[in-house]
Amino acid sequence: MAETATENRVIVVGSGIAGTAAAFRLRQAGRDVTLLEQEDHVGGRMSSREVPVGDVRYRLDRGASWLSRNYAPMIRLLEDAGLATRMLPCSDELGVLRDGRVHRLSLVKTSGLLSTGLLGWRAKLKAVNLLRDLGAARRRLRWEDLSGAAGIDGENAREHALRRLDRELLDYLIEPLCSTQFLVPAEEVAAVGAFCIMWGTFGAASFTFDGGVGLLPELLLATPVMRSPGTRLELGAHVTEVRAEGTGVEVVWERDGEVRTERARACVVAVPAPAAARIVTTLDADQRRYLDGVRYTSDVHVTFGLRRAPAETALGVAVPCREHPDLCVALYEHNLGPGRAPVGRGLVTLVFRHHWNTARMHLDDETVIADARKAVGEALPDLAAHIDEHREMEVVQRWENAVLARPAGGYRDLAAFTAGLDPASPVQLAGDHFAYSTTNSSLATGERAARRILDLLSAR
Repeated sequence: MAETATENRVIVVGSGIAGTAAAFRLRQAGRDVTLLEQEDHVGGRMSSREVPVGDVRYRLDRGASWLSRNYAPMIRLLEDAGLATRMLPCSDELGVLRDGRVHRLSLVKTSGLLSTGLLGWRAKLKAVNLLRDLGAARRRLRWEDLSGAAGIDGENAREHALRRLDRELLDYLIEPLCSTQFLVPAEEVAAVGAFCIMWGTFGAASFTFDGGVGLLPELLLATPVMRSPGTRLELGAHVTEVRAEGTGVEVVWERDGEVRTERARACVVAVPAPAAARIVTTLDADQRRYLDGVRYTSDVHVTFGLRRAPAETALGVAVPCREHPDLCVALYEHNLGPGRAPVGRGLVTLVFRHHWNTARMHLDDETVIADARKAVGEALPDLAAHIDEHREMEVVQRWENAVLARPAGGYRDLAAFTAGLDPASPVQLAGDHFAYSTTNSSLATGERAARRILDLLSAR
């Protein structure tokens, strides 16, 4: 089945936040947009779902679960879309476990590093080097493209911590931050990645939306701009090929065994790196090899709905490797904002390191839940006891390609890849493979792809 292209139409592949941001900016500029999504819902790794339990409902984030006011591109988009009033405050504390005690750090006040009992005075003095190095690195960091960090990409986060900081800062700050963000220990993450976490996390308040962060893609698609006749959303649309054809593009997709070929003036491909490598024919062999080689860690996390909320005030408690080899963070999602759990109830998600996840990716839910309960009992026994007494729901969620984790040298590889891309191509890529796995970076890459396509179409 062939569909006639319109000269004003742009196709966007993928309805994660990169794709929905690109689609919004294109529609805002007056371009017609066809949004193709292979799942039966929008949002990708920034999506949420409702789980009914009797006469109450929990709302679970499928992937991303936390947002920061450091996310300037996201806040600008919310303002432009008339959605800024939907932002709600949430907990600004992050707990870190040490010797059985939870130490809470403010995400807003970095001075809290000086007063916390998590670190000794020697480590606190060494933290000055961390702030200096972060200040120098920030000049090279861009939300939409981290290839500018290639010049400082010479060591992993563990090597940097031992050279510039000390073992205590490595064990109780750098490593837990790396594990929480990337699901792997510090030696498997470039030092640039650790700088990115601190750049995006500390120094600003957190925010959320009523019922979960997955509401943002839904809200964008519900704006008057996106609900106008120039927008078309196709769910269950599996794209198999994107190719440049003459003065436009041709996209092949299928649904329910029916293959469709659709033409448009341009296309934004906003899917994970390996998927982009498979479907975009304009990529050369080196570009395809790069995208295929981008490392994503897997995620098998377990969420418990609780009849009574735990007393913890932090948005999550990070568990350093020295405290437990498998569990990396317990997220207290009811502290991340209203709507996730019914009033008075709790919602806790246990997130594990990559090696634990890969070993359980294809195991049955009961086994995964039992293993998760065992791990939390070893690391956070009070939380485990609370879960055992009050749980009324448990859900296992799995992501094969959850979080991009670049090793040392990965940002130099990124710079080589981006140098070969054509900013004037009618096929533009978007996604976390240009930066790192945060909703804000993905959003910023989608907006950049939209700007490039608008520049291209205006020049014709």
